[in-house]
Amino acid sequence: MTASARRALRALIAGGLAAAAIWPTALPAQAAAAATTVSVDYTKPIRTLSRADYGIGITGYGEGSYITDDQAHREHLRRLGPGRMRIELHYEEPGNHDSPIICGGWGCDRTVSGDAWIAAIRALGAEPVVILQVDGRQSAAVNRDDAVALYDHFAASGTPVRRFILGNELNCACTPNKPEMTAAEYSSRFNLIVDALRAKDPAIQAGGPATAWNALDYIRTFLEGSGDRVSFLDYHDYGNGSDPITDEELLGGVIRGYETDLKQVSALAESVLGRKIEIQIGEFNSDYDDPDGHRTLTHFNTLWGAAALGQILHAGAAAYQYGDKNGQLGLTSTKGEGGVPRSEPLPIYHGIGMFTGEGLFRPFGTTMVEAASGSDQLHVFASDAAKNVVLVNVGAEPLDTSFTFTGLTTGTAVAWQSTAEAWTPHRTDTLPITGGKATLTLPPSSATTLVIDQPGLSATYFDNADLTAPKVTRVDPQIDFDWGANAPDPAVSPDTFSVRWTGKVITDRAETYTFITTSDDGARLWVDGSLVVDAWNDHSKRDDSGQIALTAGAHDIRMEFYDSGYDAIAQLHWSSPVLARQVIPAASLRTG
Repeated sequence: MTASARRALRALIAGGLAAAAIWPTALPAQAAAAATTVSVDYTKPIRTLSRADYGIGITGYGEGSYITDDQAHREHLRRLGPGRMRIELHYEEPGNHDSPIICGGWGCDRTVSGDAWIAAIRALGAEPVVILQVDGRQSAAVNRDDAVALYDHFAASGTPVRRFILGNELNCACTPNKPEMTAAEYSSRFNLIVDALRAKDPAIQAGGPATAWNALDYIRTFLEGSGDRVSFLDYHDYGNGSDPITDEELLGGVIRGYETDLKQVSALAESVLGRKIEIQIGEFNSDYDDPDGHRTLTHFNTLWGAAALGQILHAGAAAYQYGDKNGQLGLTSTKGEGGVPRSEPLPIYHGIGMFTGEGLFRPFGTTMVEAASGSDQLHVFASDAAKNVVLVNVGAEPLDTSFTFTGLTTGTAVAWQSTAEAWTPHRTDTLPITGGKATLTLPPSSATTLVIDQPGLSATYFDNADLTAPKVTRVDPQIDFDWGANAPDPAVSPDTFSVRWTGKVITDRAETYTFITTSDDGARLWVDGSLVVDAWNDHSKRDDSGQIALTAGAHDIRMEFYDSGYDAIAQLHWSSPVLARQVIPAASLRTG
């Protein structure tokens, strides 16, 4: 069987089942460090990322502990910061729209209402993604009418659900009592349901076929039959499947196999549809079962989660971890698995957290860039806007790592690490970046995120005066510009551009500071979220100022500017009782 086929059996049958496992009691002796290299090229962007690329499957397997009623679990998910959360909902009695809307996953808690699930997802700042029932035990007309009624139900609240996955793993007998469905029949039902939904709301996004693995023949038939109705392609991809596979294979070739699988699926979709299509891995985890928890309940799953997520993102897809509460497969403990207290993070939570920051550090940026490692034991992923580097050393020895950065000359990188001894990311080293070079020893079996700050502020230049149509992202050492009648960059037009600068301002002492914008035309400035200067109107060159009391240290700063014609001037000065007025120097500014 192929690696993809080994991932065929679905994780849902393991839902809610706890595993007996123990915490590691001994670690192997640490070997001497090996030397390797990492290169990061900030001049070679790969793709744009958003929060929507980080998803979670909401399972309903929490044994009374859910996002609807468990504050600890809910807060951990909030800190993880996913952009989308997926849940299966249907009517308790198919065809009876007076019956309750309930969780539709096999074995999930059906006492929690559909309204409560959707409200909880939205309260966490995520977009709800609903799996609609496509089930051979009912007629296609019942599936269609239920889908329309469910849409109407949530639309009546004023906040309709607009993103749907139709069906779940119908290419296999993966769910007890639910029959398999041929791809042709699935496509026919998909078309019937989507046409009815879009008659209600043309903005609806619908995807499928949600196969249990990348079943290429099934996906091809679906795409050939459904064509332009398909908004996105969804399939599931677990690391370990029905055949035995070693830990080393799982942390190496299987993770890199995501790239191969996704390229294959993407090429198939483009050849059938004649267009590129959004792809999401609707369920991923290291194992679909893992009854003894030796992977899912140990630091292994932190390493696997970070490396697999990075590879999925690098390959151009979105990723939904499965699932939030699911015994040993969950993001947080259901009932004390592996000795982890109920609702506290399990290891894969921290793997994903190396990208999202867990509220501890700045998340991965919005542009993924090229990065490469000189060791098969080291997975590396890098972002710009903002500059982060995620490094996963899956080997049993430390790695003396030499970094070469292209497009980044100087800066400071703060290292956050998750290790077998301490799963939660914690701050360890500070690395100076000089001449595009840096060094760091990575512990064995560790995940590390470098959060890179540069002197100056992150600047986004827009080709409109209203901070829309971003064209250029760069680091400006200071805000000290007199462009005259010229544009700041060839990518934007003179007289109708705008700029947003963001980052930190570093103060040496606690006192009241005066911030002064010199602008032509509009400018406004926030410090620690407070609007200090508001001069957002057309005017010739002038100073505008405001005062704010600050403690010593780093403070959030954001300045916005627009040009409305003729001269364009943007400068930011400061002063204090002991500081003469000056343009804020680069040494007092940081990008993150």
